[in-house]
Amino acid sequence: MKQGAKQLFNLRKKEIAKEKSYYNKFIFNGHFSVFLVILLGAFILGYGDWLKSIPKRINYALIASIIVAITSIFPIRTLLKDADKLFLLPFEKHMSEYMKSSLIYSYFSRLPLQVLIIIIFFPLFYVLNNQTFGFYITFAILAIIFPFLGLLLKWQWYKFRLERWSLFTVLFIIFTSGFYITLDAKNISSILSIIILIALILFIKYLNKSNLFPWERMVAIEQQHHMNYYKFVNMFTDVKQIEERAVRRSYLDPFLRTPKNNKFNDNSMYLYLFTRSFARGKDAFNIILRLVIIALILMIWLHQVIVVLIIGSLFMYIILLQMAQFYTQQAYGLWPQVWPVSDKMVIKGYEQFLMRLMCFIGVVFIIIFAIAFPQYGYFGAIYFLVGWLTIRNVIKKLKYQETLLRD
Repeated sequence: MKQGAKQLFNLRKKEIAKEKSYYNKFIFNGHFSVFLVILLGAFILGYGDWLKSIPKRINYALIASIIVAITSIFPIRTLLKDADKLFLLPFEKHMSEYMKSSLIYSYFSRLPLQVLIIIIFFPLFYVLNNQTFGFYITFAILAIIFPFLGLLLKWQWYKFRLERWSLFTVLFIIFTSGFYITLDAKNISSILSIIILIALILFIKYLNKSNLFPWERMVAIEQQHHMNYYKFVNMFTDVKQIEERAVRRSYLDPFLRTPKNNKFNDNSMYLYLFTRSFARGKDAFNIILRLVIIALILMIWLHQVIVVLIIGSLFMYIILLQMAQFYTQQAYGLWPQVWPVSDKMVIKGYEQFLMRLMCFIGVVFIIIFAIAFPQYGYFGAIYFLVGWLTIRNVIKKLKYQETLLRD
């Protein structure tokens, strides 16, 4: 039966790998790959310039400890499905073998990101500590060991039916203190954090001897992880399994006033629909907001005019391009069936919505650019040009697609 538990998990893992392989074709397409390469180049360029004149009187050890502590709290991926709560119940006494495979998978699937963060912070502390790095080896070892011990503790914590927030608090305090002692005091006593974690794991495991498998909780956690992945993929292609949810954002109410009577017609309804769906939707709004924030951070951080213009233009292009998926979600939904109109009107409303979104983002980008480079502020008009050309290209493709559908 132990072998059966491993086979079941391996089967689920292959299913997930197959699904991700399918969606990766849409995610890492030509446009996004170029975007990632340019973004990486911009980060390396900005990071290198920043290291030449690092601001003083900032506790970088504490900041790095907090960041790495948060990234060290890996999520558990059980790959369980809703039906498992019923059909795997007779198999419960063998679920410990299944969870061993789950914890190993959870660790190695997230480990590359942890290694990347360790590499990113290395040049900073190498420069701050006059090109010495012996202490950083201890920090890197802790950053590799902590996540796995955290996963072991998390599993026992969930099995004991304790709250998630309390686990996060415990792990955050232990991880942060261990990292900070290593980076700031450069003291080997940070290894005590490992001993504390192991002691906690063994103690709660002892208390869990008679506890049953927490089916409801583990299935719910896996479903949430899977849905988050679908939301990310939905930026690039349609995902049937995704569940769109609405969120009330009262601060956006001034932009969502009910149209006057003369605006309730074919010409205006889809502009209102797209605007309202975007403002009240949970996924598209949050995704675009994150992209804008990342763009603004890079524009403020980098100090080369040409690079900032390229970064802003690239983000304008990516944001508008990703909104093409928003069109398919709305145009082929319920409203066209409730109030049928010509597809030309739907595309027109979508074009108007994109133009307004582009104008808002363009104004924000130009303000930041003008503050950073007052003497070159007028070059910010390039953002509007890139946005207009992108919208023109998107609308042209949509019209062509609708023509093929009619045929």
